[in-house]
Amino acid sequence: MKASSGKSAVFLWVSLSLIWNSKQSCHREIRLPSAEIKETHTLHYELTVLSPENSWQPPYPILVYVDDELFLCYKGDSRKAEACGPRIKGHAGPETWTRETEDLQEKEEQLRRMLTEVMTQQGHNEGSHTLQETLGCELQENRSTGSFWRFAYDGQDSLTFDQKTPTWTVAVPYSQQMAWETHAPRADRVKAFLEDTCPAQLQGYLGFLRKFSMDTGLPEVKVTSRRYPVGRITLTCWAFNLCPPVATLAWLRDGKPVQQQTFGPRTILPSGDGTYQTWVSIWILPGQEPEFTCHLRQQTHDIKVPAASGRATDLRDAASPNDVSAAPSLLAVLVVVLAGAN
Repeated sequence: MKASSGKSAVFLWVSLSLIWNSKQSCHREIRLPSAEIKETHTLHYELTVLSPENSWQPPYPILVYVDDELFLCYKGDSRKAEACGPRIKGHAGPETWTRETEDLQEKEEQLRRMLTEVMTQQGHNEGSHTLQETLGCELQENRSTGSFWRFAYDGQDSLTFDQKTPTWTVAVPYSQQMAWETHAPRADRVKAFLEDTCPAQLQGYLGFLRKFSMDTGLPEVKVTSRRYPVGRITLTCWAFNLCPPVATLAWLRDGKPVQQQTFGPRTILPSGDGTYQTWVSIWILPGQEPEFTCHLRQQTHDIKVPAASGRATDLRDAASPNDVSAAPSLLAVLVVVLAGAN
């Protein structure tokens, strides 16, 4: 790659990879600052009970998710709700979740009774059977925008709550066989839970997460540089200890962000300790280091780290063919916004 006299060639890429599954991640999408970010938050429960034939198996835990990230779990052997999410695990004991423990105990007992009634009406007095219950709600800008409540018998959808009616809708395979809705929770109580109780719980959990995120300390920003024999330098800006995962990370040149097209997998990277991290890399020519600064903005934090302060590494070997061939396709400076829950 050659640069014409008096002009510099600048390239940037972002490398973000997802290292946990979708149930554990925040699953935040990355957006440009100009995009309007409307926060949407979700709370949902997953319950499964086994028939007496499966009594030799350990009971399934009840899982509670906030924004598709594991938040609480209720274990059948201990019959207590505990903090299980990566952001709060080990920081809040079972005594914190007394109300949740009582609520989940009641939900578990109701689901067991319902399974017994369904098996009896279906004539399934023997054999292995399961009943699953999933329910939850959604908030957008502090306003309830949706909810759901479903049951599945032996892995097959059987009953769904229609909040508009409000009534239970029986799946077609079961419609002529039994009155499923007679075994489900009362429609008025379900409607009250989905419209009032669930959104209130979600707001409370979000407040807990916001309060907890304030105890994780300041974000950290580091700059590293790597010099290649072909006459270019790679600067990488690392941002660590991000919590919540909402931040703006950018390379500045002479104090101004270089606005160019962006590309990348557009995912977030959890650190494994409840915080998050990301990085932004840029290619420059030797001698341009003083012109560049890494800039992180997160909530009240505004951190700038000059590129010249970075730790340097020389590569004695020739650049790989992949590096050289990929250069023309790389795009210039990007601003990464990790849109998350807060």
